Amino acid sequence: MAGAGDQGVVITDISPTSRVSESGLRTGDVILDVGHYAVNTPADVRKMVDEARAQSKRAVLLRIKRGDAVRFVAIPIA
Repeated sequence: MAGAGDQGVVITDISPTSRVSESGLRTGDVILDVGHYAVNTPADVRKMVDEARAQSKRAVLLRIKRGDAVRFVAIPIA
């Protein structure tokens, strides 16, 4: 993942066999929010996922932008 300034974090690589890949995320998608909190760096994304794990959550909700469309995707984190 790479930071995209004030517009989120661009996904630069996804393992084709990962759970993230199975959720429909693709290279080039921009993660805008994790768990309803805006993210601007890969560290922000990791922090929010780690916090969700610490709260025993099994998934986090991402708001992503793909082209001109914005949508929500639930990502398993168990």
